[in-house]
Amino acid sequence: MKRYVTYSELRTRRRCPWRGHLEYDRLLSPVVKAPGLREGSIMDAGLNALYENHRLTGEHDLEVMLGAIQCAAEKEEARIAAGVQLFQEEWQAIRERTELLRDLARFYVPWARSQDQGVQVITRQFQGEVPVLAPSGRPSTKYQFRFKPDGIVVLSGQLWLWEDKAWKTIDRESLRLLTIDEQCGMYLWGLRQLIDRDEAPQAIKGAVIKYGYPAGVIYNVLRKKTPTVPKQLKDGSTSRDKAIDTTEEVYRQTLVGRGQDPGEYAEILEMLREKGNTFFVRQVVLRNESELDEIGERIWAASQLISQRHIFKVVDRTCAQCQFYPLCLEWSEELLASGYRIRERIHEEYEELEEAA
Repeated sequence: MKRYVTYSELRTRRRCPWRGHLEYDRLLSPVVKAPGLREGSIMDAGLNALYENHRLTGEHDLEVMLGAIQCAAEKEEARIAAGVQLFQEEWQAIRERTELLRDLARFYVPWARSQDQGVQVITRQFQGEVPVLAPSGRPSTKYQFRFKPDGIVVLSGQLWLWEDKAWKTIDRESLRLLTIDEQCGMYLWGLRQLIDRDEAPQAIKGAVIKYGYPAGVIYNVLRKKTPTVPKQLKDGSTSRDKAIDTTEEVYRQTLVGRGQDPGEYAEILEMLREKGNTFFVRQVVLRNESELDEIGERIWAASQLISQRHIFKVVDRTCAQCQFYPLCLEWSEELLASGYRIRERIHEEYEELEEAA
């Protein structure tokens, strides 16, 4: 029986084979006293619903996205409630985070309507599985690479892998690093194998016949913050603070709502226009066949860490943030029993797909 490996596992094992051994071989997971809100899962549900509806109707329906966010948030609350008793203040904080995601959707959908002109959604999230390939091209008899892209789209006559990202901040360096993003590189490699093996979903097969192999990745980056509404001063005017974290559109709408003349705020409006939108960004990254071949070799090399049972420790400054740091400081059966549990093999990334199946 073949063993499935994911990008998350391969990344973990390369960074520290010992952590990979504890997490994926021994299936250890820390006992969490207060399960946190998985905001990414909630936003994922909203974006999936929005773009699946767009695929079917060609429309961006805010209510569809908000409905999916609400449903996912209720599931999250039920999951948290099943694991721990929280104080009212803690529930309030969780619901405030969910409300922020709703507000984010309200800002995102109007922006997406303009940015998605010409985008044709072929499919939203799907799961693929392909054999890891040796450098010789021979399929592994031990390991399958499992991946789950956010979607496949057509833009400007080319096929693209679509990836949603939710970041705390959006900066030039992070955007630049997307050109060498390994996760989507592995997804593209897996997708190419899926196509070559004639195992891709039918919608993707048809799109490949018409548009060719995916040219690269379109990153849909959302910042986990909404634009700040400018303060109204005591004299009734609106603050001209140039450090405000907002967009020209929000600032202008605020002025109109307060019955103020945008012409009197031309300087700050021009500054915000030049600054651009720092809350939602699209980044297109081309990937060629040689890059994907090299990525495939790295997937193979990482799988050998498992096959050859490498479990050495990599010690550096990040160790203190590792969930297994206490075990590295002092290994004991008592700590294992009280601080860790044995989890199911399935990775959180694939839970919803398994439930749906």
